[in-house]
Order: sequence, then C-alpha cells, then structure tokens
Amino acid sequence: MLLQKRPRESLNTQEKNKQYEIDYIMTKKQRIQTSQEPQSDSEGSEVHDFRLGIIQRVELIDFMCHSHLLVDFGTRLNFINGENGSGKSAILTAITVALGGKASSTNRSSNTKGFIKEGCSKGIVKLWLYNEGQDAYKSEEYGDIIQIERILYSDNKGPSYKLKNSNTNQVISTKKSELVAITDHMAIQVENPINILSQDASREFLASTKADQLYQWFLKGTQLQQLSEDLEAVREAVIVVESSIVKKQELMSGLKAKKVEWEQKYQMITEAQKLVQKMQNMEEKLAWTFVAEAENSRDECSLAIIEIQKKVDKLEAKAQSERDKLQDLEDKIKDKQDLISKTYQLTRPLQEKRTEKMHKEEYRKRAEALEKQIISEQKRMEKDIKKERDSIENAKRALANENEQITESINSGKLKLQNLDTERSNYQRLIAQTTEKSESIKKKITETKFHMERLKQQESDSLMAFGKATSKVVLEISKTRWNGMTPVGPIGKFIKLKDRKWSPVIETILDRTLNMFMVDNHGDRVLLDKIMKKYGYQSGILVCKPELFDYSAGEPDRSFLTVLRAIEVSDELVKRQLININRIEQIILVEVRSTADNIMRSNNGRYPRNVVSCFTIDGFQVGSRTGGFSTLAANLVQTTGRLAEDIRLIIQRCNQTISDHMNELQSVNQEVDKLREKAHGVTQEIKQIESERRIGIRRMDAIRQQQNKIELEMAEQAPANIMALEAELRDVQQSLQMVQRQFAEQLEAKKRIKESLMQAREEVANVGREINQIEVKVNDTRSELTEIMEIKQRVLENSQLWRIKAERRISQIDQEKKKMEEHQKEVENLIRQASQVCAERPSLNADGKTISLQKPVPSSQLLAEIEALSKTIAEIESNQSQSIEEVATTAHHHIENYNKGKRLLKQMKQYVSVLKEAYSMRLQQWVNFRESMTVRVKSQFALHLYRRGYAGSLEFDHSAQLLNPKVNTDHDLALMAATNRALNGKNSNSMDENEEIFSENDQDYDENNGNKRRGRKPNSAGKKVATSIHQRKDTKSLSGGEKSFTTISFLLSLWEAMSCPIRALDEFDVFMDAANRAISMRMIVKSARCSPETQFLLISPQDMTVKPASDIKILFLNPPDRT
Repeated sequence: MLLQKRPRESLNTQEKNKQYEIDYIMTKKQRIQTSQEPQSDSEGSEVHDFRLGIIQRVELIDFMCHSHLLVDFGTRLNFINGENGSGKSAILTAITVALGGKASSTNRSSNTKGFIKEGCSKGIVKLWLYNEGQDAYKSEEYGDIIQIERILYSDNKGPSYKLKNSNTNQVISTKKSELVAITDHMAIQVENPINILSQDASREFLASTKADQLYQWFLKGTQLQQLSEDLEAVREAVIVVESSIVKKQELMSGLKAKKVEWEQKYQMITEAQKLVQKMQNMEEKLAWTFVAEAENSRDECSLAIIEIQKKVDKLEAKAQSERDKLQDLEDKIKDKQDLISKTYQLTRPLQEKRTEKMHKEEYRKRAEALEKQIISEQKRMEKDIKKERDSIENAKRALANENEQITESINSGKLKLQNLDTERSNYQRLIAQTTEKSESIKKKITETKFHMERLKQQESDSLMAFGKATSKVVLEISKTRWNGMTPVGPIGKFIKLKDRKWSPVIETILDRTLNMFMVDNHGDRVLLDKIMKKYGYQSGILVCKPELFDYSAGEPDRSFLTVLRAIEVSDELVKRQLININRIEQIILVEVRSTADNIMRSNNGRYPRNVVSCFTIDGFQVGSRTGGFSTLAANLVQTTGRLAEDIRLIIQRCNQTISDHMNELQSVNQEVDKLREKAHGVTQEIKQIESERRIGIRRMDAIRQQQNKIELEMAEQAPANIMALEAELRDVQQSLQMVQRQFAEQLEAKKRIKESLMQAREEVANVGREINQIEVKVNDTRSELTEIMEIKQRVLENSQLWRIKAERRISQIDQEKKKMEEHQKEVENLIRQASQVCAERPSLNADGKTISLQKPVPSSQLLAEIEALSKTIAEIESNQSQSIEEVATTAHHHIENYNKGKRLLKQMKQYVSVLKEAYSMRLQQWVNFRESMTVRVKSQFALHLYRRGYAGSLEFDHSAQLLNPKVNTDHDLALMAATNRALNGKNSNSMDENEEIFSENDQDYDENNGNKRRGRKPNSAGKKVATSIHQRKDTKSLSGGEKSFTTISFLLSLWEAMSCPIRALDEFDVFMDAANRAISMRMIVKSARCSPETQFLLISPQDMTVKPASDIKILFLNPPDRT
C-alpha cells in the first residue's frame, strides 16, 4: 500500500504542528466553574435555510422482519429506541440498500435476496430525501424531495430502482448511475463504515483498542484510504509506462539500423531508375515509330491501287475488242443454224412417230418397275415402324433401370456422407484441442528455457536473482554516505528456506517484498531512489524505524506452520518488516486443501486465533486478510533462487521440466499427425462420395431429360413419322392401281398400233431415203458451222481471259483497299496508344505526317535496345531481391516507422513527466489533507474530552500507521497537580496550576518523542508518581465506561472531520455505564446542534435520558409481527 511507502515526517513538520498536540487539561476548580456556566445547548432550532441530503422518511415493505414500516425522521437528531428484536437495525440496513449500497457492506447478508422477508417474493424500500436550496440536484425535475424506491426480487432478478419527484410521483429515472450521481452531489458516503455504523460495525469500532485498528478507522472514515489507493494506481501506471519506454528505447536502435540500411539500398537503386527513365523514353519513341511504320504501309497500299487500276483499264480495252469480233461470228452461226433447222422440218413427222413408239415402250417398262418398287417400299416401311416402336420401349426400360440404380446409390451415399461428416467434425475438434494443448506446452517450454537462462546467470552472481542491476546498486550503496543507517536489502538476501517444498508458495507470498530495500529516513530514501533509477533497478523502498518489537503475542498456536516458522531470517530488522508488511507470523501453511478448509473454520466457524490466511502446497489460498472464506487459486511464481536455494538444483528441475514437456509435446504432435491423417482420409472419402453423388445427380437429370424427350418424341414425332409412312404407303398403293389401269389401256392400244405399223413401214422407208439425202446436206452445213463455232470459241475464250484478268486485278484493288483501311485503323489505334505513352509526337509537318529523318531507327532495333535495358534493370532487381517500387516503399516504411516511434517515445516521456508531476502534486496534497484531518481530529478529540473533564490527545504515527489515544481522567489531573507542587516545593498560590500542568505535559511529550529537555528534575518520589500517571494514560488502563466514552469522542471527532449530511450509529451505548452514557448523550446532542446541516440517526435498546425537543426526535419501535 501507498501508506507503507510514505516517508516519516520531518522534524520541522513536527515542530510546526506541535501547538495542536497540547493536551486540554484543566484543574478541578476550572471544571467546576465551567459546569456552573449556563448551557447553551439545551434546545436547538429546527429552522433551516435549506435541507439537502437529509432523510425525511423511510418505508419498508416485506423487508427483513418488517411487513410494513413507515418511519418519519427529524432533520437534526433522531433516537430510535426499542426492545431487542424489534427491527431497529433493519432501518439502517434499509437506508444503505435504498441509497445503492452493497448488501455485503451491511454485514447482514451477502446478497439482496437475504433482505426479503421469509415467504415473500420481493421486498421494497422507499426513502424520501430532501433536495432544497441553491445546490439542489436537478430541482426542476426532482423538486424539493426526491423519492428513491428500490425493489428486491427473490428470483435472481437484479434490483430495480425508481427515482421519483415526490410531489408529482413521476418516475424521473430508473438507472443506478443516476442514484450514484445524486449521492455524489449530496456528499453521501453510503459505504463509508464510519458514516453509517451498522450493529456489527459499531461493536467492532467500540471494541477497537489496537493502534493499527484505530488508524485504519481514521483512514476509512476520512476517505484517505480510497485516495491512497487511487494514488497507488497512478504510481503503478507510471512504472508500467516507464518500463514500456525502456523497451521502446531498446527497439529504437533496431528501427534506426533498419532505417539507415534501407536508405542506403534506396540510394543504390535510384541509379537503376535512370535506366528505367531511359527505357521509358525509348518506349515513347517506339510507340510513334510503330505509328510511322503503319502510315508507310497504308501509303504503299494506296500506290499499289493506282498501278493496278491502270492495268485493269488495258485489260478491259482488249476484252471489248474481242466482244466486237464475237458479234460477227454470232450472225454467221445463226444463218447456218436456220438452214439446218429448215432441213430437219422435212423429217419431223416421221421422227415424231418413231419417237412416240419409243416413248410408249419405255413407259410400259417403267410402270412395271415402279409397281415392284412400291411393293418393296411398303414392306420396308412396315418393318421400320415395328423396329422404331421396339427401340423406343427398350430405351425407356433401360433408362428406368439406370435411374433406379443411381437413386439407390445416392441414398446410400447420403447416409454414408452424414456419418463421415460427423466423423470428420470429431477429428477436427480433437485436432483443435490437441493443437491448443501443443501450443500451451510450447509456451511452457519457452518460459522455462528463459527462466533457466536467468538462473544460469545467477550462478556467477547470486544477486542477479533480484534483478540485473542489483549488484551495481548494492556496490553503489556501500560507496555512498548515508544520513541514517546503511540501506538494507534486497530483503530476500536475508531469507533462507527450511523446507524446499514450500519454495513456490512462500516466494509467491513475499514476491514483491523480496526485492525491496529498507532505510530509516526520508532523505536516504530519495538518495536510494536516485541510485535505483540510475541503474534501472525497479523496486520499492521501505522507510521504517529500526525497532525490534515483540511479535510473539500475535503468533498462532505452535501446531500451525506459519511462513515465519518455515524460513530463517538472518536479520531481525528484516524479520520485523516482513511481519509488518506481509504478516508472515499469521499466515499458515497446510499441505492438503481439505485440511486447510477445516482449520480455517475450526474456531466456531471462524479463523483460528491470530490466523489471517492459509496457503496450501498446491497454490490455493483459503481465506483472506479481510476475513472472507473464499478459496482462490494463487498464481504461483517460478522459483528464482531469491530464497537462498541451490541454483543448480533449480536448473536441474528446469531441465527435467523441459524434458518432460518435450516428451509430452512429441506425444501430442504425433497424436495431431495421426488425427490429421485420419481427418484427411475422411475428407478425401467425403470428396469422392460427393463427386460420385454429383455425377449421379447429373446423370439422373440427363436420364429425366432423355425420358422426357422420348415421351415427347413418342407423343409428337413418332406418331407423325408413322402416319407419314402410312400416308406414303397409301399413295404408293394408289399409284400402283393407277399404273395397272394405264398399263391395261396401253396393251389395247398396242394391239391397234401393231396392226397399222406394218402399213406405215413402207412410207417410213421412202421417207428415210429422203431424210438421208437431206442429212448429207445438213452434215456439210454442220462442218461449216463447226469451223465458225471454233473461231467463236477462240474469240470467246480470249474475251473471257481478258475479263478474268481484269476481275483479278479489280479483286486485288479491293484487297489493297481493305489493307489500306486496316492500316488506317491500325494507325488510329497506334496513335491513341502512343498518345497515352507520349502525348506529343516528336516532329510533324504541316500535313500531320512524320518528317523523315536521315537515319530513322526501325522498331525492331528499338525493341532490341528496350529488351537489353529491361534485362539490365531485372538484373539489378534480382540482386536487390526486390523491385524498385518495393525498395522505395520499404525504405519509406522503415523511415516512417522510425520517425513514428521517435514521436511516440517523446510523447510517452512527456506523458510520464506530466503524470509524475501530477502524482507528486497530488501526493503532497494528500499529505497536506492528512495533516489537516489529523489536526482537526486531534483538536475535536481533545475538546470532547475537555467537556467531560478529561484531558488527552491522539498520537499519530503515520509511518507505522498507528493511532494511540492518550487520556487522563479527573483523578489523574488532580494527582498530577499535587505531584508538581511537591516537586517544585511551592504552595498552590506561587504558580498557576495550568502552567504546571502544561509544563508537566510538555515534559511528558518530549520524553515520548525521545527528546531531552532542560528543566527541574523531580525527586525520586515524584518520579514514581509521574511514572504511574504516565502508565495510566493508555486507554487499556481505563474502565469500560471511560473507554467507551473515549471511543465515542473519537467517533464524533471523525464525524466532524467528514462532510456527509447523514450520520448513523447502532447500539452506541452498549458498553457504557449510566454516567458516561448520560455524558455521551449530551455530548452527541451538543455536537449535533453544532452541525445544523447534518442529520443524526442513533439506535439504542436502552431508555433515553434526553427529552424530545424541536430538534430531537425519539422513535420507539414495537416488536414486529413475525407470523
């Protein structure tokens, strides 16, 4: 804790506050005079300018023992009286619960369900809170009174809140955060144990006699404890950030080296960028060279078209000349053909007769052949129809069988696929679990190896166990001159284990303490802190008194093995600090967890005497220092050799641990490989089944399509084909019948022609002779015609030759035009592409054409040069293993990383500086606040004792966190006065009694602080009396009533140092006698009247000795109906 690390105040501070520590002592005469003065606190006024944070009333419904209870409070002082069991304490519990306090803070239940009355499903607590004045909380919404309603459920529902305007009964909010804001605004400290003292807390407070317990009540009541914990969190945050800065500074060197390396690489590779630029220029030139070459090809096509057109014109002229000759030959041929035609007309009748006879004979033969063909075709068609129908039926049956087989295969594959998928999921789950186990083992191996390396370093330097810079710090300490004792540390150097088996547990308990150093003054602490920072040693520094106190009274029974009994501490001062910090004399060690549970409950369900916690050998903590019975698994640290253990044995254990982990890792990896192999086999089988299933489904789809096609064809095409064949068959049969009828008619005609044919033969013979004569003439004419035809043919061939040549030339022109168009398109495309590479053409004339250079570079040469440059750049990139762009990007990345890390480190240092400054400032404010609270509580405590006729003070030791009340009763004061008169040898009139008393007290004060003071020395009798009086100043020597009165005075002092508007105390007078109770009551009433803005709620089972007044309200509770 922060308070354990605070330095003791300097001597100047003690002298400065000395005036506040003078005991308020008065003689009997002065007390009598004071008692005769008129009392001004007999009755107060209830009138206030405003009331803020004061409770108007509380209503309990089915809460604890109350079915329904409504309590109206006064705004100043309220006494709640009633018999035991009447439910008085339930009112304070209800107030705590209604204001948002935790159930555990009431010491009545661990959760809110325990507050619900037995047999009820829910409980309700309502509280009305005044909200008046200029500082009222959201007065426009809540009005003058805020009604807080909290409902508690028994069915594990979370508690619900309703924050209402009491005047309109309107719900303003249902959030607990709003309730917290209200209590913060009104400075109501719900869970402050001093603010609302429950019955158990009240008894504990009234029974507190130890100095450390009283000091803790002081810290909690004044909120110094919470502020201290907040400051400790800030300090730890500073340590974490500083550690992060050290790590980042180590990383910065690596980042800087990377930055320099890649800057050099970037400078080297920029040379290659010049080659890239040259290649880009050549690529631009190449693009326009392609354009120029395409334009030249286009122009060549244009010239070729002109030359070919000239040749076409010549060929067409020759063809025209041949066509003119052909016309003359056509006229001659026509004359000859007319002559031959006239000659043939003379023989035409006979020729017609012969032709008619031949036609009839031929017709008869054809009819017979057609009849045979029709009969054969009819048989063929009938056979084809039957074959077509059989083929369709067979195809349908085959497809149905195949579809059935595939369906069965798919169904069986689906079932198998489900089983395999389940099996694969199981394998994958096992692989994930085993892989996670493997990673965990690897992590343990790495951590153990790292730990073993540190242990090996400790063989040469045992102080290495406490940190790398420990030896340097110890050496520097020995060379430095110190104001007090030489710093002692590290603390773990003085500790040795008696039994090695408890090493992990004890080192876990003492972990942070083992590296600490001890000094006895604040100045040495600052100097030691500078030395630690110089060498980067991070550890706490204890500022403590070199006192060897007796701790045996705080030890448990000898049958318990405590941490103190399990170790040997070579330095007694170190042992005392371990007892102060870690309470090693009250932490017991037990091997078995069940035994530990039994031990911690052996004292009637409570801890054994002088036992605060228990640790088992396997790292479980049973119970805690706060008194709870929870069992926690402690995070055991690795043994580091800080407890004077043999490093070689620890290294051997580490080696054995690594070996065990390696064997386990090998086994786990083998298991992972086997599982992966099995999972892979199952996956492959699943893929194969899924593939077969997809193929089967596709085949089924194909079969369905094929079946549908066959059905469709059967429904449409097959009937159409059969009907067409049948129709054709009917046509053939009709044709056959018609031919047969015609054939019969021709047979009749044949007979008639045969009879007349004999008569005409003679006429035909005569005509034949005439025909022969005519045919001779015709043959001569034909010879002449043949010669003319041959001439015509030659002329026609020549004409066709010239025409074909001309057409070929024209075709060449069309091809050249197409080429020219293609070249033109290519030119336009190349110009667009070239414009993207290089927007401007190198040099153009007025016509937009490239100006011919004396030695134009062909594109092939440019391509060769570009390829050579590309190879050179590629070689540079291969040597760099990265491209130019990648090197530039990587170099920029590392430069940016270094600059970013540098900026971040600077920001973190600034952040730490600001945080340290804020921490120092707030720490000083905390110290100042503690001093002001100390002075305020001291003065109030002395004032309350003064009103009783006592004298006393509160002695604070902030370094040791101790608070000792010192009280002298009226008898003590009279005895002290008599002693002073005896010592001084003077009568009571020679010296003012107050001066003697204060002088005597000053002498005692100086003796308590170990300072010698010059003055008169008392005689031996006076010494004995003074010593007796001095011994009675401790509260242990007071009676029960005096002690209770002193405690009430201390409580009132704490209350008056606080700013909470509500103060509650349960059974405050349980240990008082009648006299002290009456005095305490008057004192509480007077204190309440001195605090007009504060409401007091006091609970007592005894009858009230005060009378009701306008500012005093007495409430009496009857026992509730518990049926």
